[in-house]
Amino acid sequence: MIRLSEFQLGVLTAVLAAGLLYASSAFAPIPGQDYGAGTMPRLIAWCGIALGIYMMAMSFRTLPAALKPHLSEWTGSRRSVLSALAVLAVILFYIFFSETFGFIPTSFIGLFGLMLALGSRAHVAALASIATTLVVYYAFSRMLLVPLPRTEWLSFLG
Repeated sequence: MIRLSEFQLGVLTAVLAAGLLYASSAFAPIPGQDYGAGTMPRLIAWCGIALGIYMMAMSFRTLPAALKPHLSEWTGSRRSVLSALAVLAVILFYIFFSETFGFIPTSFIGLFGLMLALGSRAHVAALASIATTLVVYYAFSRMLLVPLPRTEWLSFLG
């Protein structure tokens, strides 16, 4: 894995924040209000742009050395690299299968598999996956009213 310098991270942060600012510019305000769905993304984007500029300015002290990318220490460990790849695999699994299977089974399978891949014991991984899945499901779908992918055969959960 390439470890980026503070200058490179500052540029990346500012560019991504500018992209967020552009993407959120199309969000319409709430009728009769000066704010709406784009308020928080725009605020976060402006903060990201300011942070990126600050990081670039602070890195000018060591700029020639800062432009050279170098590998992080953890990339020397095969287990660490495989663990990072396992996290990416679970994210991709959720992206591709959550609409098909629903949030609860996809989240449980992903968390359980990830915990086993990272070295947890099976019974601990199962209990933690069940608890985490249910807490996240109820927090987002019931308290925050965020629509999560549904599963017809688990419709008794509400």
